[in-house]
Amino acid sequence: MNMMCCLLCYADNDSHTHLFFECKYSSQVWISIRQKAGMESVNPKWADIVDWLVLRARSKSVATYVARLMVAASAYYIWQERNARIFKNQLRPPEVISKAILDTVRYKLMGAKLKNTASVQRLLGKWKINDNDINDDGADLFRFIEVGMSHD
Repeated sequence: MNMMCCLLCYADNDSHTHLFFECKYSSQVWISIRQKAGMESVNPKWADIVDWLVLRARSKSVATYVARLMVAASAYYIWQERNARIFKNQLRPPEVISKAILDTVRYKLMGAKLKNTASVQRLLGKWKINDNDINDDGADLFRFIEVGMSHD
């Protein structure tokens, strides 16, 4: 195995810039999820994503909160996939990673203490979160993580 080669796409050298999100695999993940965070115009390049976030750094809007969660979860799960391939020889398709990211952000939103405003309600509706789902004890998230990780 060539340790310099990206284990997600096998097409370029393994580097931070490539992995987040110029790699064909991670770019496919990013493009499939970015619209849920209102970031559909943001190119799959780390610098472009960071620039977009920096412009909104002081924002306290729920949409910006979701965008931050989405970027953090994306970086986490893509890094986890890279490491699973290196250390465990396990491969998951981009669709599985995309779903894990979206599920994680959704669960985080369910447990977040958000103001009850019209914009928050609209956003929660887009994530199919109703009042019964909000501020649960998080047990479902831990079950999801355990199940999701066991299907590696």
